[in-house]
Amino acid sequence: MNEFKDAFDWRTSLREHRKLRRLSQPEVARRSGLSVSAVKSYESGDRHPSPETLQAIIDAIGIPVEDANPILGGAGYAIDWQELLNARYEHRNLDALAGEVERYAWPVFVTNQATDLMCANKAFRRVVSIDPHVQLPDKLEWNFLAQASNPAFASRLESWDESVSFMLGIAKADPRFAINLERPTPFLSEALRKFLNGDPRYIGRLLGLWEAAKPVPHTTRMRYPIRYRIETGDLLSFICTMHVADIWQELSWHDWVPADAPTIVALESLTLR
Repeated sequence: MNEFKDAFDWRTSLREHRKLRRLSQPEVARRSGLSVSAVKSYESGDRHPSPETLQAIIDAIGIPVEDANPILGGAGYAIDWQELLNARYEHRNLDALAGEVERYAWPVFVTNQATDLMCANKAFRRVVSIDPHVQLPDKLEWNFLAQASNPAFASRLESWDESVSFMLGIAKADPRFAINLERPTPFLSEALRKFLNGDPRYIGRLLGLWEAAKPVPHTTRMRYPIRYRIETGDLLSFICTMHVADIWQELSWHDWVPADAPTIVALESLTLR
């Protein structure tokens, strides 16, 4: 923040935005509820505004959030990330997301922060041999952590250690929580309870992975491997790309993109059924 503050002439920017909109200093003062002398002194550098006063001037001039944030940062104040993200990224409800996932030929699905399956396309349902919409009408019943101890799913996930380690690393890296298995964060507690009620063979494996798993930094785009053996016995290999689906609901896209030609052929056969 200090480097940005030193490098950006926020006063000049404020003055240029005012002139661009053909507003006089008295008019800005009238709109913001400030005195004319105060507006003049803030532009000249004789006085430094409080964050509330600077925001009032920004609003009076009508500076858009993407231009206002550098001014706020240059003056040494926190920028308005929430307003910027709201202006840039569309909020989509689950119905819209469910419609979006069906556009793809490879497995695509959406999870929430707790790795609950919120919606999934036909290709995913064919690969895992389950239709969550029919067999599990409660969307939150199908959770990836919980299913990791269900042999019907886990025994076919040949990348179990790598995939589960990745998910554990995501949980460990959440900066808002100190996560451990004895006292998990609220959003993981129910999924972990279901996992511990599953096949004991997987519980010991998870405990070992938990100790070794390194935190995975949260970025807008992450990858993890998937190798899954389908009902025919074919082993399908995917590189999953995980990225943001809705930032406010903390929903994530998962695209299981085929990693080799045999997977493409097998996937085409599955989705044509």
